[in-house]
Amino acid sequence: MHSTCNHYTTQRRLANLALALLLTCVTCCGSAIARERLSLPMPRTAINGAIHYQRAILFLSAVDPEKRAVLQKPIWEIVTPNTSKEELAELNELLIESRHAIRSALVGANQSVADFGLDIRQYMVSALLPHNQSMVDMAKLVTLHGMHRESEGRWKEAAEIYFATLRMGRHMTHQTTLAEAFAGVEMLETAYFALGYWAADCPDKQLVEDAFDMLAASAHDLVQPTRTLQSEANIIKMRLETLEGAFPDGPWAEMVLEAFKADIPMAGPAELRKAAIKVAVEHGVPKGAFKNKEAFLEYMDGKLSVYLDMANESALCLTHASPDSILCGEAVTKKYQDELIETQNTSVWKPASIASLFVVHEAELAIMRTCMAVSAAQSADGYPASLDAVAGKFGGQLPTSPYDGSALDYEVLEDGKGFSISVSAVKVGSVELPAINFVHVPRESK
Repeated sequence: MHSTCNHYTTQRRLANLALALLLTCVTCCGSAIARERLSLPMPRTAINGAIHYQRAILFLSAVDPEKRAVLQKPIWEIVTPNTSKEELAELNELLIESRHAIRSALVGANQSVADFGLDIRQYMVSALLPHNQSMVDMAKLVTLHGMHRESEGRWKEAAEIYFATLRMGRHMTHQTTLAEAFAGVEMLETAYFALGYWAADCPDKQLVEDAFDMLAASAHDLVQPTRTLQSEANIIKMRLETLEGAFPDGPWAEMVLEAFKADIPMAGPAELRKAAIKVAVEHGVPKGAFKNKEAFLEYMDGKLSVYLDMANESALCLTHASPDSILCGEAVTKKYQDELIETQNTSVWKPASIASLFVVHEAELAIMRTCMAVSAAQSADGYPASLDAVAGKFGGQLPTSPYDGSALDYEVLEDGKGFSISVSAVKVGSVELPAINFVHVPRESK
């Protein structure tokens, strides 16, 4: 009995010791786990799309210039039915070398806003916007990436990429300056081309229906011409006011030379000012305007008033539908042309030309939307015989030519296996609005 009790006591003590060791171990481990550690936070994706675009531009600049030279062509000239296997192989190499640029651009396209951080005060001195052409090239590159996915039969992914190009274009048209808006319209043109031919070739008609609905939901604010023109008017006002403030002791001479696209001599301040006055006089500025501060301010205030009046009337023109917007723009130009100074901005600031650019964009959008509706309506018998079959997709009223309100030209080709949609060329005032044609024929016929 005594030995049994001793054995039980010994076992109990051993168990208590083991439990104490276990608790000690758990406590130590718990202390190690609970101990605070210093670490850096995980980085968040920047919500400003421009940051990703600028990163993409840097990646693209590292690609062999000879390989990316193809991006200087319109997208419809880069890939055609006659593109050779060798040319396609070169495009594949470009896509591989540009993969990091493409990824960064796609991240940027997924952001709701893009602000390139244009410092208006700096813009007063330099009108250069180096991201404009780079973004146009990037849109073509991303679109080529989508075309590659399409060639692999990855139709949904290709459409998503084309819509990313669309958002990239919209990001640019929503920037501050007309130059950025012009670049954005060119990017949208690239997206329209790709989406139109994707819709015509896509075998999944429900996917095409979805794309049509997505485009309809976003088409209302792809461009904002009146807002852009008003923004540009404010920039012109600030440029002129900055020039006033820079005279006579600031960098007004550099600003004048740049405004007239003249070479800036490597010379001292006195020689620089002489060169600026010489160039300004050659462009119609009276030499007496540089006599003193008062004369300069009087002259500049008069020009400022002219430009502001012209800007306000030009913006009002863009609220009209074509062709009235173009005719209105021509009237505004005629009214003020004798009072304008011929600078690098004057060639851009022509209300009729600005109106025509946005009207052509509307025509391209109308053709592409109609193309998608026709593609979605394809049946075993082929494409619909007339556009009346897709009127319901547009609320019962078919798109018309933004040029003059006439009906779009539609024709069925290859016994219903293909189709064409076009807008005829029109001359409005002195402005020639180009014909726009979309033609789809079966692949075996190409």
